[in-house]
Amino acid sequence: MVLFEITPYPTFSWSLSRHKTLTSCARKYGYEYYFSHNGWLSYNVEPYHQQVYRLKKLQSMPILFGQIVHRYIEQAINDYLQTGKASTLEELMQGARGQLNAAFIDSTRHVEFWRQKPNKYYMMQEIYYYGTLSSELVQDYKERLQLVFDHFLMSETFQQITAQKGALRIGEPEQFRSMKIDGIQVFVVMDFHYYDERADKWIIVDWKTGGESDDDRQQLALYAYYVQQKYRVSLEQIEVYNEYLLTGKRKKYRFTAYDMDNILHTFQRSVLAMKKYQADIFSNEPVDLEDFEQTQEKWHCRGCNFRELCGTR
Repeated sequence: MVLFEITPYPTFSWSLSRHKTLTSCARKYGYEYYFSHNGWLSYNVEPYHQQVYRLKKLQSMPILFGQIVHRYIEQAINDYLQTGKASTLEELMQGARGQLNAAFIDSTRHVEFWRQKPNKYYMMQEIYYYGTLSSELVQDYKERLQLVFDHFLMSETFQQITAQKGALRIGEPEQFRSMKIDGIQVFVVMDFHYYDERADKWIIVDWKTGGESDDDRQQLALYAYYVQQKYRVSLEQIEVYNEYLLTGKRKKYRFTAYDMDNILHTFQRSVLAMKKYQADIFSNEPVDLEDFEQTQEKWHCRGCNFRELCGTR
């Protein structure tokens, strides 16, 4: 039985993050979704693809911090649902701090291990490009750690989970969240959703470890569309929230059929734009790297994992 088939080109799919990558820089889109393909293999692959894949796996402090916080929040919710015991602030901070320290140790002491297996070891983008983390950055994220977990434990969402444990039906794990639109696989990375039997509503919650963004509403509209399609429910039965963990602010969204049409329109326009970079629409073979245009807005390059490949290191 073949568990994993090695293909010359990746399978075409769509996600909001893929769409945002293309709109920020087509060259980055090419590296991220095409030229890193098979770079995880240790043999029968060109060193170039291995290099692109390594750079793809770099994690900046904001991204790494967000991933670790999300992981511990998910674990805290699951632990509570299974045991009825809520995690303490100290437990959450200690676990997340340990993960951040592990990332720092990997990035400074296990560089060769990371080069060999970039999907098994951490490499922080700041350390890769600048050799160190500034003391101001470290201090800033130490302070954020307490804030985000404090606000999570006090959040209206977590309070509802602890108050209504028996009346909630939790949605499926994150790895299963995808749907087909026009025959294309669409990935939806939703933080948390559940069905509240008492209110007869589906609740979608997105935890944010950064500030508010203009993209937040579009992202949540896609989540609402997914829940509407998967559970065959009306939009009136769906409530959507952003929990901004740095400030403790909670924002509620209501969506209409117009919002759903808008997200489908975005998807269709985005897919058309992506198809311009396919040399073969059936195999998803990409056009040449030079045909993936570099952004003219150079501020995008400052935080880009691939900047050494464009000579903007």
